[in-house]
Amino acid sequence: MRKVSAVISKAGSDCGKVYLVVGYDGRGYALCVDGKRHKLGSPKSKNVRHIKATGTEVELPGTDAGVVSAIARLEIPS
Repeated sequence: MRKVSAVISKAGSDCGKVYLVVGYDGRGYALCVDGKRHKLGSPKSKNVRHIKATGTEVELPGTDAGVVSAIARLEIPS
């Protein structure tokens, strides 16, 4: 498993929502998942200026349910 960063959205309709960054696309946008609306198979593309790093890294779960669980275990207010 690989480590991924937990971030908080700073802008948009999802402001304040916690995501895990699973990678970056060719334009430099962060590919974010939450396991519910934005699953591992179709991550949300977020401008890096619109997310705030939490300084927390977690092991990337292999399932969407694992992503939901990993985010819930974080002590970050969402």
